[in-house]
Amino acid sequence: MGRELIQPIDSASAKAISDAAQFGSKTVDLGTAVGRYTSGVLGNLPHDLVGIAGDYVKYKRLKRAVELEQEYKKLLSDRGVKEPIDPSPSIAIPLLEAAVDEDRKVLRDLWARLLANACDPARTDRVRASFIELLKKLDPFDAEVLQILGTVSGEPAPNPRDYVKAQTKRSEDEVMVSFENLINLGCLTQPNTGEMWKPLMAWRGRLLLAAVSA
Repeated sequence: MGRELIQPIDSASAKAISDAAQFGSKTVDLGTAVGRYTSGVLGNLPHDLVGIAGDYVKYKRLKRAVELEQEYKKLLSDRGVKEPIDPSPSIAIPLLEAAVDEDRKVLRDLWARLLANACDPARTDRVRASFIELLKKLDPFDAEVLQILGTVSGEPAPNPRDYVKAQTKRSEDEVMVSFENLINLGCLTQPNTGEMWKPLMAWRGRLLLAAVSA
């Protein structure tokens, strides 16, 4: 393991953990859901992950919880939401469980947006429980590809595969693997012609993008 796993926790990190323990707030009161989550999911790891690794993972999750709180509150503030609502525990708990385990930027941004929309009275109905499981199955590049295709009206020129390649500067193999994964997840659909390099946006993909819109 890396040396960072055994370094002492500095004062800034200790404050982050303290702040995470007080994740609930007057703005968005998620105290009950997060309290259960913190004592359960964050409290203990499986028995084969105890010791230094367990402490490190718990610290990373707590630190991420603080960052997540800041991110989703800013999203709500920027759109002028003055009275956020409490998401149902059936949404809030699994959403938080997944969000604090993700620190890859593309995906962490989507989790923050999903949480913000769950707390937004005008958007909360967009957030389906199934989208939490769906988002957990996306790699960062899959999410990037879906967002790129979601911004295009009609079929991208000259075709979806080459359009995404040009936008991302990634290889054809990488683009096609993401297409395959997104098709398997129901976010994209393969045309009747069987041309996998020309996928179409599926209903599930459009609704997921709406649920994670900023």
